[in-house]
Amino acid sequence: MGIIRRLILLFYVLAVLAALIICAGVYLNLIPSNFWQKELNFILAQDETLAVIIVMAIASLILLTGVFARRSSSGLSIASGDVHLEKGKPGEVKVTVPAIVSVVERAAITVNGVREAEATVYQQSGDMPIKIRLTITLGQGFSAPRVSEATVAAIDDALLTALELPGVPVEVKVDEVTHAIIERERRVV
Repeated sequence: MGIIRRLILLFYVLAVLAALIICAGVYLNLIPSNFWQKELNFILAQDETLAVIIVMAIASLILLTGVFARRSSSGLSIASGDVHLEKGKPGEVKVTVPAIVSVVERAAITVNGVREAEATVYQQSGDMPIKIRLTITLGQGFSAPRVSEATVAAIDDALLTALELPGVPVEVKVDEVTHAIIERERRVV
């Protein structure tokens, strides 16, 4: 829910709460009947009453659309801190999100045709605690579907080998196509 809807909800709830308190006072005879009847007649005679009714109706419609709106991230939130991998006899196994990002990006960059890779780890509910969204820069002359498929396979293999996480959902997005070859440091093995 966005900040505007939250503010609308705040004022809407305060107005409804005030109306409920007044209704409770009338019901419990805390407010004399001659007083509230005169006030009600005065309020109904004012032109501003129609404006308040229209504003409350619009606020109701805005809040109602918020109920039925779909979330763009489908219930995902960016992961931070540690991800629990295993709970069992030897204890609890955790890995930090930057470590997962490092494994994913290193695996992606080894695929022929991937020039740059940037990973984001999302938390999700269910059997698999994480989902990965990978943004890559594709080399010119390479097929995006083939490189994407090879990248997912390399990431699956790296996550299975390093963290024993089988079947992590990976979403690959090609952000840019470039013909430049990026100079990388050579690793000594």
